[in-house]
Amino acid sequence: MTADPQAQVQELRRQLQTLLDAAKANERKLDRFDALERRLMAVGSMEELVNLLLVDCRADFGLDAAELWLLDPDGELRRALPSLPMARAPQLLEGHGPLKDIFGAARTTRLIGPGHGEALLATAFGAGTPVRSAALLPLIRQGLLIGSLHFGARDAERYDAASGTKFLDRLAAIAAIAIESMLNRERLRRAGMTDGLTGVHNRRYFDHRSLIEFSQAVRHRYPLACLFLDIDHFKAINDGHGHPAGDEVLRQVGGLIQRSLRTGDLAARYGGEEFVVLLPRTDLAGAREVAERIRLMVQDAPFVTPEGGTLSATLSAGLAMLPAEATSFADLLNAADRALYEAKRAGRNRTIADTGGEAA
Repeated sequence: MTADPQAQVQELRRQLQTLLDAAKANERKLDRFDALERRLMAVGSMEELVNLLLVDCRADFGLDAAELWLLDPDGELRRALPSLPMARAPQLLEGHGPLKDIFGAARTTRLIGPGHGEALLATAFGAGTPVRSAALLPLIRQGLLIGSLHFGARDAERYDAASGTKFLDRLAAIAAIAIESMLNRERLRRAGMTDGLTGVHNRRYFDHRSLIEFSQAVRHRYPLACLFLDIDHFKAINDGHGHPAGDEVLRQVGGLIQRSLRTGDLAARYGGEEFVVLLPRTDLAGAREVAERIRLMVQDAPFVTPEGGTLSATLSAGLAMLPAEATSFADLLNAADRALYEAKRAGRNRTIADTGGEAA
């Protein structure tokens, strides 16, 4: 029986319209990818990059989930990212294990859907995730796997394992370049404000940040505490054990100080063996507790020397609170310095607080 010519024409028109709709959809997708690539190449900061990948991408592409994993074996990002204003933070990995669980040795984009590696969805997005299909993109720079980017959807058909990955592969390559560029920029930025030996902030950064904290404390009338910390008999350590051992003591003391502080507190190497700490929104009792915690940690620590031996060290702490009538940050610094002098004069390895010109 000969098919109805009119029906054949209608079917051909339907097929043509389907092809046109698919072409338009691909064109829109290509435009979105192109716009995203341009934005990735133009980002000016690490926080902008992370927000773009985890927040804007999710909105622009109608995703239900987006995750960014970054390899951070030395804790470099773990120290830097908390201070950055990010709507969402990446997951930082200490080793390659989680990445190997997803990509194995292939290190190629994986499309996960029904019957195709569904068990990996919980790994990539967390237990109990509503995601039913996903694109898992390896981030590779100079042959090294530096992280992964995960896009997820509730729609089980969104990512078909049989689909091509050309657009996603290109996006992953550009994202990896952008991440490496921002990491290098962040390293340079931190190098300019970090003491190379101890890893805490340097004097230049402290001088800048302290004025901001001072003005905020005065404007909003919240307490601001300052600690001066000085390693006792440091010259004797250098003379008796050598300058490399003295450098190790400084480095390890800097690490103990950093581990004792909250996000938002500020520690810096002020000069020589002296450190300074600012504690915003901290009263006298709280500041004294921080100072004593640091002092006792230093007192109890076995400081490892370059030769593998150990030595002991102590420090003295001077504490001061921002006076209500203070007209400059120098008033607070001078008060903490007076308290440190009193702690040294009283026998060292102790905390002394300055109370209105008198140590207590």
